[in-house]
Amino acid sequence: MKELIFNVEFLSDIVLPASSNTEGNIEQLDFIPGSNFLGMVARDYAEFHDSFNVFHSGAVRFGDATLLVDGQATYKMPLSFFHEKLNKTQMVNHHLIKDFSQFKQLKQKRKGYITQNLQEVALEYNYAQKSAYDKNERRSKDGSMYGYSSIPAGTMWQFSVKCDEVNQEDIERIVKNLVGKRRLGKSKSSQYGQIIISEATKAKMAKSNLEQGTTTVLYAKSRIALVDAEGNPTYDLKYLLEGLEESNIVWEKSQIKTSTYTPYNGAMQTKTYSRVVINSGSVIVLQNLSSEQLVSLEKGVGVYLNEGFGELLVNPTFLANEDLFSLNEVKNKEESKALEITEDTVQFLNNREMKKRETLDLATLVHDFIEKHEKFYRNISNAQWGTIRSICSGTSRNFREAIRDYISDGKVTWKTEQIESLLEEGKSRAFIQLLTMQMPKVRGEK
Repeated sequence: MKELIFNVEFLSDIVLPASSNTEGNIEQLDFIPGSNFLGMVARDYAEFHDSFNVFHSGAVRFGDATLLVDGQATYKMPLSFFHEKLNKTQMVNHHLIKDFSQFKQLKQKRKGYITQNLQEVALEYNYAQKSAYDKNERRSKDGSMYGYSSIPAGTMWQFSVKCDEVNQEDIERIVKNLVGKRRLGKSKSSQYGQIIISEATKAKMAKSNLEQGTTTVLYAKSRIALVDAEGNPTYDLKYLLEGLEESNIVWEKSQIKTSTYTPYNGAMQTKTYSRVVINSGSVIVLQNLSSEQLVSLEKGVGVYLNEGFGELLVNPTFLANEDLFSLNEVKNKEESKALEITEDTVQFLNNREMKKRETLDLATLVHDFIEKHEKFYRNISNAQWGTIRSICSGTSRNFREAIRDYISDGKVTWKTEQIESLLEEGKSRAFIQLLTMQMPKVRGEK
C-alpha cells in the first residue's frame, strides 16, 4: 500500500464546527476530517481513470489531519488517562490500575493532544462576535448576532492518503487536486477558510505493537463507525472484526466516548444519513486475540474507511505505562485559571480591544495623509472618490492595480504625482476606504 503524506498550514483562522447547528454553544472539532480532503479530490470525479476504485471501493483512504508540533505527530488525549481530582500533574492509565483503593477520586483527562513522548499540546481557539448585514438599512441586522470559535492561522497539520492497487495516473491526479491553496471549514466566503496543502515527509509517530499477548489495548486514532450483521449502525464492540466474541471484550477497562452527527453532501446539496461513531482517543481493551486478528485490526475496522474512519493503534507505547507518569505541557502562551471559566468572552473582549487599537492607528494615518496632501487633491470630485471606494469594497485581489487603471485611463483628471502619492501611502484596502470617506468631507469644508 502506497502512503502519501501532506502538510496543511492555516493561512487564516479556520472554523470547524462539530455539528451543523447554528444556535447554542457549538462544539468545535480539534481535527480535520478526512472527508474534507476526499471532497477536494472528488471535484474532478469524472476525470479519474477508475472513479469507483478511488472513491467507493476503499482502495484509497483519506486520513484525518491531526496537529503537527515540532515535526512530531500528535494524538487525541487517550481517554484512559486519569488523575487525582486535585492533582493534574500525576497521570495513570486506567486499564492498568490493579488497586483502585490507592486513589481518592480519579478524574478523566479528555481535552488536548499528546505526542508519542507524552508531551501535552493544548489547541487554542480565537473567538469573534459577528452580525449579519442588513442591505436595505446598510447596517448590522437586528437580532442577528452570532459568534465563531476558530483555530488560529499558522497552525500546522498532517494527514496521509493510503492507496492500494490504484492506477498511477489517478494517484497523480489525487496529489494535483490536493496540493496548493484550498478552502476549508465554515464561513469560507468570509474571513475564514484559507489553507495551503503541500507534500511532506512523515512525522515522528507512535507505532503499533502486534506482539501477541493475553491483553490487547487499542487506541482509536480516528473515529470508528461500526455496523452489525444487518448493516445497522451500532456501538457494540464485537463488530470490530469478524470472529470477535463478547468474551474477548474487557468492558470494565475500556474507555469509550461516542457521538452522532449528520454529514452534509456538497455534491447532492443535502444531508445524508446520521452516523453513530466512537470518537478518536477512545481506548478499547480486548483479550485472547489471535495473531491474524491483530493484523486485521491494524488494517482498519468498521465502515467509511475512505473518509479516514476506523484507524487503530495496537498496543501503542504511550498506553503501556503501569506507574504514575507526568505530561510535559507545551503551550503557546500562558493561561490563567481565572480565564478558563469564560474563555470565549475573554477572547471576544481581547479581540475587540485589538480591533479598536487597529482602527485608531488607521484613523491617525489617514488624518496625517489629509493634513499633508489635502490641497493637492482638491480637484478630485466626490464621485471619483466614491468609485475608488467601490473598487476597494469589491472582490478584486489586486485592488491597487484596479485603482491605477481607473485613475490613469484619461477620463479623469488625475496627475501622475497624485496617482503615485495615493498608491504609495495607501497600501491597504482599509486605509483607502477610510480616506475616500474623509476626503469629500474635507473638500466640502474648504
